[in-house]
Amino acid sequence: MSDFSFQDRCNKRGGRVLIRSVMMVFMSAVVFLSGGMMAQAEQYLFAYVDVPRAMASSDAAKRARELLERKLASKQKEVDSLEQKIKGMKSDLEKRKGLMTPESRAETSEKVRSKFREYQRLVEDNQASIDRENGLWTKKISEAMREVIEEIGREQGFTVVFGKGQVLFASGSIDITDQVLKRLNKRTTSWF
Repeated sequence: MSDFSFQDRCNKRGGRVLIRSVMMVFMSAVVFLSGGMMAQAEQYLFAYVDVPRAMASSDAAKRARELLERKLASKQKEVDSLEQKIKGMKSDLEKRKGLMTPESRAETSEKVRSKFREYQRLVEDNQASIDRENGLWTKKISEAMREVIEEIGREQGFTVVFGKGQVLFASGSIDITDQVLKRLNKRTTSWF
């Protein structure tokens, strides 16, 4: 074994040539490997879809929104009617309060409170029903959109299709949102 360290060897005549040679070989390997990776990356095709825009703009989503709004309006009539009934009961109680016995006043007050609890349950039930139906439509439309995205991805040979929210930069040329919307609209026409 030599008494000289690697640095001592490098300081000797010709040592610098050795370091330069090693560095050249290393740099050549890096360039060669990165060139191979770049050539390999060119084989991959990427696309992205603006999923929130596609969900909001699809014909199915628009029709589902209209359907839910009609149902909500219908349910709101029932809520408004019950609200008016409660207001009438309260008003009647206030007008007759002085003429009523304490027991009668307590009984009428309990009827108003009971009707108000019924009103609150109706509002909560209606909202839960609308939320549940909205969730079902959202799930159904999302599943159809996923199928459409997979079909377009396979047909056009994309390796990966990203959601726009996951992409920090992308050329507009790889945005397939309009294609997805067109096909999704065709597929969901029969739903309504």
